[in-house]
Amino acid sequence: MLGHVLPIVGKDWSHPGITSLYSAIVKNGYHILYLTARAIGQSAATRNYLTSLQQDGSVLPQGPILMSPDRLVYSFKREVIHKRPEVFKIAALREIRNLFPAEHNPFYAGFGNRHTVSILFFVNSSDVRENV
Repeated sequence: MLGHVLPIVGKDWSHPGITSLYSAIVKNGYHILYLTARAIGQSAATRNYLTSLQQDGSVLPQGPILMSPDRLVYSFKREVIHKRPEVFKIAALREIRNLFPAEHNPFYAGFGNRHTVSILFFVNSSDVRENV
């Protein structure tokens, strides 16, 4: 819940070194896709947060932000109360994965602040069509 509230009141809720890590990833030829289970109604605030984040002179690289199309209350309930943001994220990543041929996996790694990132990475691995 703090991740939703603190940026609104101007508090930094970022992980130390995240801007330099993501910048290094982009410099190595990868593309960043930001994925959040936050409601689409929070898109302006989320984009403002991502584009304004600065650490030691480094900023987050540009990239598309995928957000839940659900309303704020439903998204908040899923993410904060039920603690199941992966429900939306798995579905979103599966849809992206299915845009590519079966032999091509567009995903290389996932980074996040919860254990659910490992769930997302497994579900969207190259054998997603056989295992899910």
